[in-house]
Amino acid sequence: MNLKINFDIYLELEKIRNGTFKPLDGFILEEDFYSVSKNMRLNNGKLFPIPVLLPITKELFKNLKINSELILFYNNKKVGSILVKSIFQVDLSKHKKNLFGTNDTKHPGYQLLKKMGNYFAGGPINSFFPADYKYSNYSISPSECKRKIKKFGLKSVAGFQTRNVPHRAHEYIIFNALKEVDGVLVHPLVGRKKKGDFVPAAVIKSYEYLIKEVYEKNKIILAALTTYMRYAGPREAIFHALIRKNFGCTHFLVGRDHAGVGGYYGLYDAQKLCLKFEAELNIKIIKVRGPFYCSNCKKITNDKFCKDIKSKVEVSGTKIRNALLNKKKIEDIFMRKEIVTLLKNEKIFLQ
Repeated sequence: MNLKINFDIYLELEKIRNGTFKPLDGFILEEDFYSVSKNMRLNNGKLFPIPVLLPITKELFKNLKINSELILFYNNKKVGSILVKSIFQVDLSKHKKNLFGTNDTKHPGYQLLKKMGNYFAGGPINSFFPADYKYSNYSISPSECKRKIKKFGLKSVAGFQTRNVPHRAHEYIIFNALKEVDGVLVHPLVGRKKKGDFVPAAVIKSYEYLIKEVYEKNKIILAALTTYMRYAGPREAIFHALIRKNFGCTHFLVGRDHAGVGGYYGLYDAQKLCLKFEAELNIKIIKVRGPFYCSNCKKITNDKFCKDIKSKVEVSGTKIRNALLNKKKIEDIFMRKEIVTLLKNEKIFLQ
């Protein structure tokens, strides 16, 4: 039987196949879903905090058979198939508290999940045929990333998750990381995001500028992570750490409210959860304190090095975003003027 899938599900298929979502070898089964929701583990006990689901139609739910092949089409092109091992129905509303830490139906992560419907199929991937898409040339596989790490001679690499254009605090985080590790994988997430987030081109072009003009050569690997934001806070931080481990990273940077949205999660909840599972993740968690500009020190720093609270000026991503949106001046101490200029003629926000 055949199933038309959307772009998000195509990306899930691609990431399962190329090892980005390892230990998954297919879309999760019913028993995996309940185990992930309750325990952040697949049914076999392996740590995996986010359900990667294949939604199907009600008609397919009624007619699909176990051990049959389900052929997947994206943009009228066959992109793969799975061996069906599970066909199930789930009331996702009963799992929002587990998955997103809230019963609020307006949570954007839950809203995305709810749109999938209630019917799903799971099973290992039988075949996969890559499709070109807008940012596929920026998206490298875990094996390709590991080859780059080896080529650059990097013994230790920190994964840096971002979905925003870089301001001075981001630069500070990366420079600080390079004092602890040999290199950094700058891995901006460029799948579907919510209205008001930065468009992928703006994020990628900004980091390309920094790599060319600012950072030491062969210390930074830039690769787009083409998957969508789930806004699952601490759970998604674990998910992101697993992904970066699969890409060959030895360390992972976790900052304030990682993968958070609104006020749903505590500022450092993601760090705490990642540290709890650090040994099992087999990746060193680097806790990122909130960088700020010190008007006395005349530089970006953090509370580990500077205790001058009176001179502290927050580097606010929200304020920078609003200034860019309203074409207001942004001081160079908060964002490089070259990046501001680069973004002037770009469409930089999702509508």
